[in-house]
Amino acid sequence: MRLLFLLSVALGVVPGVAAAAAPEVRATPAKVVLGQDKAVALEVRVPEGTGPVRAKASAGSFAQEVVEAGAVRKFQWTPPDVRYPLAAFLLFYVSPPGVPPEVAVVRIPLLGRTTLPVTTDPSAEVVIDLGGTQFGPVKADRRGRAQVPIEVPPGMKEAHVLATRGTLKTDRVVKIDVPDHHPLVALLSPDPVPVSGGWLVVAGEEPLSAADLQLASEGARLEPQPGAPLRYRVSPSPEAKSVSVEARRRDGQDTARAQAGVTTQEPPKPVVVVSAPPPAPTARPKKVAVHLLAGGFFAGGANRGPTLALGASYPLPVWNEQLAAELEVGLRRASLDATIQGYGTLHSSVLAGPVLASARLAVFERSGFTLYGRLGAGVLPFQHHVSSDFQPGFGESKLGAMAFLAAQGAYRLGRVSVLGELRGEYGPARTGRLDAQLGGAGATIGVRYEP
Repeated sequence: MRLLFLLSVALGVVPGVAAAAAPEVRATPAKVVLGQDKAVALEVRVPEGTGPVRAKASAGSFAQEVVEAGAVRKFQWTPPDVRYPLAAFLLFYVSPPGVPPEVAVVRIPLLGRTTLPVTTDPSAEVVIDLGGTQFGPVKADRRGRAQVPIEVPPGMKEAHVLATRGTLKTDRVVKIDVPDHHPLVALLSPDPVPVSGGWLVVAGEEPLSAADLQLASEGARLEPQPGAPLRYRVSPSPEAKSVSVEARRRDGQDTARAQAGVTTQEPPKPVVVVSAPPPAPTARPKKVAVHLLAGGFFAGGANRGPTLALGASYPLPVWNEQLAAELEVGLRRASLDATIQGYGTLHSSVLAGPVLASARLAVFERSGFTLYGRLGAGVLPFQHHVSSDFQPGFGESKLGAMAFLAAQGAYRLGRVSVLGELRGEYGPARTGRLDAQLGGAGATIGVRYEP
Protein backbone atom coordinates (compact mmCIF):
# COMPACT_ATOMS: atom_id res chain seq x y z
CA MET A 1 0.00 0.00 0.00
CA ARG A 2 1.35 3.16 -1.04
CA LEU A 3 1.05 5.99 1.37
CA LEU A 4 1.05 9.71 0.47
CA PHE A 5 2.89 12.22 2.60
CA LEU A 6 2.25 15.90 1.87
CA LEU A 7 3.30 18.92 3.89
CA SER A 8 2.92 22.34 2.31
CA VAL A 9 5.02 25.12 3.79
CA ALA A 10 3.44 28.53 3.35
CA LEU A 11 6.26 30.86 4.27
CA GLY A 12 4.82 34.36 4.06
CA VAL A 13 5.04 34.64 0.26
CA VAL A 14 4.53 38.18 -1.01
CA PRO A 15 1.05 38.52 -2.61
CA GLY A 16 1.23 38.31 -6.37
CA VAL A 17 4.55 36.37 -6.32
CA ALA A 18 4.62 33.08 -8.23
CA ALA A 19 6.18 30.45 -5.92
CA ALA A 20 6.69 26.74 -6.46
CA ALA A 21 4.14 24.37 -4.99
CA ALA A 22 5.26 22.07 -2.20
CA PRO A 23 6.45 18.69 -3.47
CA GLU A 24 4.12 15.70 -3.19
CA VAL A 25 5.98 12.57 -2.09
CA ARG A 26 5.18 8.84 -2.28
CA ALA A 27 7.37 6.32 -0.43
CA THR A 28 7.50 2.57 -1.17
CA PRO A 29 7.60 0.90 1.28
CA ALA A 30 6.19 3.43 3.75
CA LYS A 31 8.03 1.77 6.64
CA VAL A 32 11.26 -0.22 6.80
CA VAL A 33 11.96 -3.49 8.61
CA LEU A 34 15.65 -3.30 9.45
CA GLY A 35 17.63 -6.20 8.06
CA GLN A 36 14.90 -6.94 5.49
CA ASP A 37 14.11 -3.81 3.45
CA LYS A 38 17.26 -2.62 1.69
CA ALA A 39 15.98 0.58 0.05
CA VAL A 40 12.99 2.91 -0.22
CA ALA A 41 11.84 4.24 -3.60
CA LEU A 42 10.45 7.77 -3.50
CA GLU A 43 8.49 9.62 -6.18
CA VAL A 44 8.33 13.40 -5.84
CA ARG A 45 5.66 15.14 -7.92
CA VAL A 46 6.01 18.82 -8.77
CA PRO A 47 4.43 21.09 -11.41
CA GLU A 48 6.03 21.14 -14.85
CA GLY A 49 8.82 23.67 -15.07
CA THR A 50 9.78 23.42 -11.39
CA GLY A 51 13.50 23.78 -10.74
CA PRO A 52 15.77 21.19 -9.13
CA VAL A 53 14.34 19.11 -6.28
CA ARG A 54 16.86 18.45 -3.50
CA ALA A 55 16.77 15.81 -0.79
CA LYS A 56 18.28 15.53 2.68
CA ALA A 57 17.91 12.84 5.37
CA SER A 58 18.41 12.64 9.13
CA ALA A 59 20.02 9.21 8.62
CA GLY A 60 20.86 6.89 5.74
CA SER A 61 21.85 8.08 2.28
CA PHE A 62 20.36 9.03 -1.09
CA ALA A 63 21.66 7.54 -4.34
CA GLN A 64 21.12 11.01 -5.84
CA GLU A 65 20.49 14.15 -3.77
CA VAL A 66 19.41 16.44 -6.64
CA VAL A 67 17.06 15.62 -9.55
CA GLU A 68 16.85 18.40 -12.10
CA ALA A 69 13.76 18.03 -14.31
CA GLY A 70 10.44 16.29 -14.88
CA ALA A 71 7.00 16.30 -13.29
CA VAL A 72 7.95 13.15 -11.35
CA ARG A 73 11.39 13.05 -9.75
CA LYS A 74 12.60 9.64 -8.55
CA PHE A 75 14.90 9.17 -5.57
CA GLN A 76 16.23 6.07 -3.82
CA TRP A 77 17.08 6.16 -0.12
CA THR A 78 19.12 3.52 1.71
CA PRO A 79 18.34 3.14 5.45
CA PRO A 80 21.17 3.47 7.99
CA ASP A 81 23.04 0.37 9.12
CA VAL A 82 21.43 0.11 12.55
CA ARG A 83 19.42 -2.61 14.26
CA TYR A 84 17.42 -0.60 16.80
CA PRO A 85 14.07 1.16 16.11
CA LEU A 86 14.44 4.66 14.75
CA ALA A 87 12.46 7.27 12.83
CA ALA A 88 14.16 8.72 9.76
CA PHE A 89 13.11 12.14 8.45
CA LEU A 90 13.55 12.93 4.75
CA LEU A 91 13.27 16.46 3.35
CA PHE A 92 12.44 17.17 -0.28
CA TYR A 93 12.55 20.83 -1.20
CA VAL A 94 12.51 23.35 -4.01
CA SER A 95 14.33 26.70 -3.70
CA PRO A 96 12.47 29.24 -5.89
CA PRO A 97 14.38 32.52 -6.27
CA GLY A 98 13.70 35.21 -3.69
CA VAL A 99 11.17 33.29 -1.58
CA PRO A 100 11.37 30.64 1.15
CA PRO A 101 11.81 27.00 0.10
CA GLU A 102 8.82 24.73 -0.34
CA VAL A 103 9.47 21.63 1.78
CA ALA A 104 7.87 18.19 2.09
CA VAL A 105 8.75 16.22 5.23
CA VAL A 106 8.50 12.41 5.09
CA ARG A 107 8.76 10.29 8.23
CA ILE A 108 9.94 6.71 7.62
CA PRO A 109 9.59 4.40 10.66
CA LEU A 110 12.49 1.92 10.95
CA LEU A 111 11.28 -1.21 12.74
CA GLY A 112 13.78 -3.30 14.68
CA ARG A 113 13.47 -7.08 14.61
CA THR A 114 14.19 -9.01 17.81
CA THR A 115 13.02 -12.02 19.79
CA LEU A 116 11.37 -11.34 23.14
CA PRO A 117 11.93 -14.06 25.76
CA VAL A 118 8.84 -14.72 27.89
CA THR A 119 8.32 -16.81 31.01
CA THR A 120 4.73 -17.86 31.70
CA ASP A 121 2.63 -20.94 32.47
CA PRO A 122 3.71 -24.20 30.81
CA SER A 123 2.07 -24.76 27.39
CA ALA A 124 0.38 -21.34 27.42
CA GLU A 125 -0.29 -19.50 24.14
CA VAL A 126 1.71 -16.24 24.18
CA VAL A 127 0.88 -13.12 22.14
CA ILE A 128 2.88 -9.88 22.23
CA ASP A 129 0.94 -6.63 21.72
CA LEU A 130 2.93 -3.59 20.58
CA GLY A 131 0.68 -0.56 20.34
CA GLY A 132 -2.18 -2.58 18.83
CA THR A 133 -0.02 -4.77 16.55
CA GLN A 134 0.11 -8.36 17.74
CA PHE A 135 2.81 -11.01 17.24
CA GLY A 136 2.31 -14.71 17.87
CA PRO A 137 0.79 -16.83 19.17
CA VAL A 138 3.79 -18.90 20.32
CA LYS A 139 3.29 -21.89 22.60
CA ALA A 140 5.40 -21.97 25.76
CA ASP A 141 7.36 -25.14 26.49
CA ARG A 142 6.90 -27.38 29.53
CA ARG A 143 8.95 -24.97 31.61
CA GLY A 144 6.81 -22.02 30.59
CA ARG A 145 9.41 -20.43 28.32
CA ALA A 146 8.65 -18.93 24.91
CA GLN A 147 10.60 -16.92 22.32
CA VAL A 148 8.34 -14.53 20.37
CA PRO A 149 9.71 -12.77 17.24
CA ILE A 150 8.56 -9.12 17.17
CA GLU A 151 9.07 -5.96 15.09
CA VAL A 152 9.50 -2.93 17.34
CA PRO A 153 8.51 0.51 15.96
CA PRO A 154 10.36 3.67 17.00
CA GLY A 155 9.28 5.19 20.31
CA MET A 156 7.91 1.91 21.69
CA LYS A 157 9.09 1.43 25.30
CA GLU A 158 6.89 -1.39 26.53
CA ALA A 159 4.96 -4.42 25.34
CA HIS A 160 1.90 -6.27 26.61
CA VAL A 161 2.41 -10.01 27.11
CA LEU A 162 -0.92 -11.82 26.68
CA ALA A 163 -0.83 -15.45 27.83
CA THR A 164 -3.74 -17.90 27.54
CA ARG A 165 -3.97 -21.37 29.04
CA GLY A 166 -7.44 -22.85 28.88
CA THR A 167 -9.77 -20.33 30.51
CA LEU A 168 -6.91 -18.59 32.34
CA LYS A 169 -5.72 -15.34 30.71
CA THR A 170 -2.99 -13.02 31.92
CA ASP A 171 -1.86 -9.59 30.72
CA ARG A 172 1.37 -8.06 31.93
CA VAL A 173 3.64 -5.28 30.75
CA VAL A 174 7.34 -5.73 30.02
CA LYS A 175 9.85 -2.99 29.28
CA ILE A 176 11.65 -2.86 25.94
CA ASP A 177 15.22 -1.62 26.17
CA VAL A 178 15.90 0.49 23.06
CA PRO A 179 18.07 3.61 22.62
CA ASP A 180 16.22 6.89 23.15
CA HIS A 181 16.74 8.79 19.89
CA HIS A 182 14.79 11.73 18.45
CA PRO A 183 16.54 12.48 15.13
CA LEU A 184 16.71 15.91 13.51
CA VAL A 185 17.42 17.01 9.96
CA ALA A 186 18.35 20.52 8.80
CA LEU A 187 18.88 22.33 5.49
CA LEU A 188 20.08 25.73 4.33
CA SER A 189 18.41 27.27 1.28
CA PRO A 190 19.43 28.40 -1.20
CA ASP A 191 22.97 27.06 -1.48
CA PRO A 192 25.01 29.21 -1.69
CA VAL A 193 23.20 31.68 0.59
CA PRO A 194 23.07 35.22 -0.87
CA VAL A 195 24.36 38.07 1.30
CA SER A 196 20.79 39.38 1.50
CA GLY A 197 19.80 36.25 3.40
CA GLY A 198 18.43 32.72 3.15
CA TRP A 199 16.52 30.18 5.24
CA LEU A 200 17.25 27.38 7.70
CA VAL A 201 14.67 24.57 8.05
CA VAL A 202 14.81 22.04 10.91
CA ALA A 203 12.48 19.01 11.12
CA GLY A 204 12.11 16.05 13.43
CA GLU A 205 9.67 14.25 15.70
CA GLU A 206 6.73 16.54 16.43
CA PRO A 207 6.00 18.63 18.42
CA LEU A 208 9.15 20.63 17.70
CA SER A 209 9.60 24.33 18.49
CA ALA A 210 12.46 26.82 18.71
CA ALA A 211 12.39 26.43 22.53
CA ASP A 212 13.27 22.73 22.12
CA LEU A 213 16.53 23.45 20.26
CA GLN A 214 19.97 24.83 20.90
CA LEU A 215 21.48 26.35 17.75
CA ALA A 216 25.16 27.02 17.15
CA SER A 217 25.89 29.00 13.98
CA GLU A 218 29.04 30.23 12.30
CA GLY A 219 29.00 33.00 9.74
CA ALA A 220 25.37 34.04 10.15
CA ARG A 221 22.66 35.36 12.47
CA LEU A 222 19.46 33.31 12.87
CA GLU A 223 15.93 34.61 13.50
CA PRO A 224 13.04 32.17 14.13
CA GLN A 225 10.05 32.47 11.79
CA PRO A 226 6.41 31.36 12.27
CA GLY A 227 5.07 28.23 10.60
CA ALA A 228 5.91 24.57 10.27
CA PRO A 229 8.27 22.89 9.84
CA LEU A 230 10.50 24.97 12.11
CA ARG A 231 12.45 27.58 10.16
CA TYR A 232 14.77 30.56 10.65
CA ARG A 233 15.82 33.55 8.59
CA VAL A 234 19.58 33.34 7.91
CA SER A 235 21.53 36.62 7.61
CA PRO A 236 25.21 36.03 6.68
CA SER A 237 27.83 38.04 8.54
CA PRO A 238 29.91 40.60 6.63
CA GLU A 239 32.92 38.98 4.93
CA ALA A 240 31.56 35.46 5.68
CA LYS A 241 32.53 32.89 3.06
CA SER A 242 30.28 30.10 4.38
CA VAL A 243 27.51 29.43 6.88
CA SER A 244 27.29 26.39 9.15
CA VAL A 245 24.62 25.55 11.70
CA GLU A 246 24.32 22.78 14.30
CA ALA A 247 20.90 22.12 15.85
CA ARG A 248 20.68 20.07 19.05
CA ARG A 249 17.72 19.07 21.19
CA ARG A 250 17.91 20.51 24.70
CA ASP A 251 16.68 17.23 26.22
CA GLY A 252 18.90 14.86 24.26
CA GLN A 253 22.02 14.27 22.22
CA ASP A 254 20.48 14.19 18.74
CA THR A 255 21.94 16.80 16.40
CA ALA A 256 21.57 17.96 12.81
CA ARG A 257 24.10 19.96 10.78
CA ALA A 258 23.76 22.10 7.68
CA GLN A 259 26.41 23.99 5.74
CA ALA A 260 26.36 26.25 2.68
CA GLY A 261 28.56 28.80 0.97
CA VAL A 262 27.89 32.55 0.77
CA THR A 263 27.59 34.44 -2.50
CA THR A 264 27.43 38.14 -3.30
CA GLN A 265 25.35 37.38 -6.39
CA GLU A 266 21.68 37.98 -5.66
CA PRO A 267 19.08 35.49 -6.92
CA PRO A 268 16.74 36.61 -9.71
CA LYS A 269 13.81 38.70 -8.60
CA PRO A 270 10.58 36.74 -8.18
CA VAL A 271 8.10 36.97 -11.03
CA VAL A 272 5.10 39.17 -10.18
CA VAL A 273 1.87 37.94 -11.69
CA VAL A 274 -1.09 40.30 -11.92
CA SER A 275 -4.47 38.53 -11.75
CA ALA A 276 -2.81 35.30 -12.71
CA PRO A 277 -5.24 32.47 -13.50
CA PRO A 278 -4.87 29.29 -11.48
CA PRO A 279 -2.38 26.88 -13.01
CA ALA A 280 -3.81 24.12 -15.13
CA PRO A 281 -3.60 20.75 -13.45
CA THR A 282 -0.70 18.67 -14.64
CA ALA A 283 -1.54 15.39 -16.31
CA ARG A 284 -0.66 12.44 -14.16
CA PRO A 285 1.73 10.08 -15.92
CA LYS A 286 0.12 6.78 -16.80
CA LYS A 287 1.47 3.73 -15.02
CA VAL A 288 0.13 0.57 -16.63
CA ALA A 289 1.36 -2.55 -14.87
CA VAL A 290 1.56 -5.94 -16.61
CA HIS A 291 1.11 -9.32 -14.91
CA LEU A 292 1.51 -12.96 -15.92
CA LEU A 293 -0.10 -15.84 -14.00
CA ALA A 294 0.17 -19.61 -14.51
CA GLY A 295 -1.39 -22.48 -12.59
CA GLY A 296 -4.41 -24.73 -12.68
CA PHE A 297 -8.14 -25.05 -11.91
CA PHE A 298 -10.27 -27.87 -10.53
CA ALA A 299 -14.05 -28.22 -10.57
CA GLY A 300 -14.46 -31.96 -10.01
CA GLY A 301 -14.03 -34.97 -12.29
CA ALA A 302 -12.48 -34.13 -15.65
CA ASN A 303 -13.24 -30.43 -15.14
CA ARG A 304 -9.65 -29.51 -14.42
CA GLY A 305 -6.55 -28.45 -16.25
CA PRO A 306 -3.84 -25.84 -16.70
CA THR A 307 -4.49 -22.12 -16.94
CA LEU A 308 -2.47 -19.15 -18.14
CA ALA A 309 -3.36 -15.45 -17.93
CA LEU A 310 -1.79 -12.23 -19.19
CA GLY A 311 -3.18 -8.95 -17.94
CA ALA A 312 -2.70 -5.22 -17.48
CA SER A 313 -3.80 -2.95 -14.63
CA TYR A 314 -4.09 0.79 -14.05
CA PRO A 315 -4.32 2.48 -10.61
CA LEU A 316 -7.45 4.61 -10.22
CA PRO A 317 -7.26 8.10 -8.62
CA VAL A 318 -9.30 7.06 -5.56
CA TRP A 319 -8.32 5.80 -2.10
CA ASN A 320 -4.67 6.75 -2.62
CA GLU A 321 -4.59 4.53 -5.73
CA GLN A 322 -5.26 1.37 -3.74
CA LEU A 323 -7.97 0.45 -6.28
CA ALA A 324 -6.89 -0.63 -9.77
CA ALA A 325 -8.80 -1.53 -12.92
CA GLU A 326 -7.61 -4.67 -14.73
CA LEU A 327 -8.06 -6.41 -18.07
CA GLU A 328 -6.97 -10.04 -18.37
CA VAL A 329 -6.79 -12.47 -21.30
CA GLY A 330 -6.40 -16.14 -20.45
CA LEU A 331 -6.05 -19.62 -21.83
CA ARG A 332 -7.25 -22.83 -20.17
CA ARG A 333 -7.84 -26.42 -21.21
CA ALA A 334 -9.72 -29.47 -19.93
CA SER A 335 -9.91 -32.95 -21.45
CA LEU A 336 -11.53 -36.35 -20.97
CA ASP A 337 -10.31 -39.76 -22.16
CA ALA A 338 -12.75 -42.61 -21.67
CA THR A 339 -13.01 -46.24 -22.75
CA ILE A 340 -16.52 -47.41 -23.61
CA GLN A 341 -16.85 -51.15 -23.43
CA GLY A 342 -17.80 -52.69 -26.71
CA TYR A 343 -17.10 -49.50 -28.67
CA GLY A 344 -13.59 -48.16 -28.02
CA THR A 345 -12.02 -44.97 -26.72
CA LEU A 346 -13.43 -41.45 -26.66
CA HIS A 347 -11.38 -38.26 -26.40
CA SER A 348 -13.04 -34.93 -25.61
CA SER A 349 -11.17 -31.63 -25.07
CA VAL A 350 -12.24 -28.05 -24.39
CA LEU A 351 -9.96 -25.06 -25.06
CA ALA A 352 -11.11 -21.65 -23.77
CA GLY A 353 -9.77 -18.10 -23.89
CA PRO A 354 -11.53 -16.01 -21.21
CA VAL A 355 -11.42 -12.21 -21.51
CA LEU A 356 -12.09 -10.68 -18.09
CA ALA A 357 -12.40 -7.18 -16.65
CA SER A 358 -11.77 -6.89 -12.93
CA ALA A 359 -11.07 -4.57 -9.99
CA ARG A 360 -8.17 -5.08 -7.58
CA LEU A 361 -8.22 -3.55 -4.07
CA ALA A 362 -5.30 -3.49 -1.62
CA VAL A 363 -6.67 -4.64 1.75
CA PHE A 364 -3.48 -5.19 3.78
CA GLU A 365 0.13 -4.04 3.55
CA ARG A 366 3.16 -4.85 5.65
CA SER A 367 6.74 -4.05 4.59
CA GLY A 368 7.07 -5.31 1.01
CA PHE A 369 3.99 -7.59 1.18
CA THR A 370 0.51 -6.57 0.00
CA LEU A 371 -2.71 -8.60 0.09
CA TYR A 372 -5.26 -7.78 -2.63
CA GLY A 373 -8.87 -8.74 -3.24
CA ARG A 374 -9.91 -9.18 -6.90
CA LEU A 375 -13.40 -9.36 -8.41
CA GLY A 376 -14.08 -9.73 -12.11
CA ALA A 377 -16.26 -11.05 -14.92
CA GLY A 378 -16.22 -11.33 -18.69
CA VAL A 379 -16.76 -13.56 -21.69
CA LEU A 380 -15.64 -17.17 -22.14
CA PRO A 381 -15.21 -18.19 -25.80
CA PHE A 382 -14.43 -21.91 -26.06
CA GLN A 383 -13.95 -24.71 -28.60
CA HIS A 384 -14.99 -28.31 -28.08
CA HIS A 385 -13.38 -31.18 -30.04
CA VAL A 386 -14.37 -34.86 -29.90
CA SER A 387 -12.70 -37.88 -31.54
CA SER A 388 -13.34 -41.60 -31.04
CA ASP A 389 -12.79 -45.09 -32.45
CA PHE A 390 -16.48 -45.65 -33.17
CA GLN A 391 -17.92 -42.44 -34.62
CA PRO A 392 -16.76 -39.52 -36.76
CA GLY A 393 -15.09 -36.68 -34.86
CA PHE A 394 -16.61 -33.24 -34.65
CA GLY A 395 -15.90 -29.76 -33.32
CA GLU A 396 -18.03 -26.91 -32.07
CA SER A 397 -17.55 -23.49 -30.50
CA LYS A 398 -19.62 -21.15 -28.39
CA LEU A 399 -19.43 -18.00 -26.26
CA GLY A 400 -20.10 -18.33 -22.56
CA ALA A 401 -19.68 -16.15 -19.46
CA MET A 402 -17.24 -16.28 -16.57
CA ALA A 403 -16.85 -14.60 -13.14
CA PHE A 404 -14.30 -14.92 -10.37
CA LEU A 405 -13.37 -13.78 -6.85
CA ALA A 406 -9.71 -14.02 -5.76
CA ALA A 407 -7.24 -13.29 -2.98
CA GLN A 408 -3.82 -12.30 -4.30
CA GLY A 409 -0.60 -11.88 -2.34
CA ALA A 410 2.23 -9.80 -3.78
CA TYR A 411 5.79 -9.34 -2.51
CA ARG A 412 7.43 -6.31 -4.07
CA LEU A 413 11.06 -6.48 -5.22
CA GLY A 414 11.63 -3.06 -6.76
CA ARG A 415 9.52 -2.74 -9.92
CA VAL A 416 8.72 -6.48 -9.98
CA SER A 417 6.29 -8.21 -7.61
CA VAL A 418 6.08 -11.97 -7.06
CA LEU A 419 2.42 -13.08 -7.04
CA GLY A 420 0.45 -15.96 -5.56
CA GLU A 421 -3.31 -16.21 -6.03
CA LEU A 422 -6.21 -18.38 -4.90
CA ARG A 423 -9.48 -17.85 -6.72
CA GLY A 424 -13.00 -19.17 -6.95
CA GLU A 425 -14.45 -19.16 -10.47
CA TYR A 426 -17.70 -19.81 -12.25
CA GLY A 427 -17.30 -20.60 -15.96
CA PRO A 428 -19.82 -23.08 -17.40
CA ALA A 429 -19.17 -24.36 -20.95
CA ARG A 430 -22.40 -25.85 -22.28
CA THR A 431 -23.67 -26.92 -25.69
CA GLY A 432 -26.11 -29.59 -26.86
CA ARG A 433 -23.23 -32.11 -26.60
CA LEU A 434 -21.18 -30.65 -23.73
CA ASP A 435 -21.73 -29.84 -20.08
CA ALA A 436 -18.40 -28.76 -18.55
CA GLN A 437 -17.18 -26.36 -15.88
CA LEU A 438 -14.02 -24.36 -16.64
CA GLY A 439 -13.98 -22.61 -13.29
CA GLY A 440 -14.13 -23.99 -9.76
CA ALA A 441 -11.12 -23.54 -7.48
CA GLY A 442 -7.93 -22.16 -8.97
CA ALA A 443 -4.36 -21.52 -7.82
CA THR A 444 -1.74 -19.57 -9.74
CA ILE A 445 1.67 -17.99 -9.30
CA GLY A 446 3.27 -15.27 -11.37
CA VAL A 447 4.85 -11.84 -11.56
CA ARG A 448 3.73 -8.23 -12.04
CA TYR A 449 5.89 -5.44 -13.52
CA GLU A 450 5.13 -1.82 -12.59
CA PRO A 451 7.01 0.85 -14.59
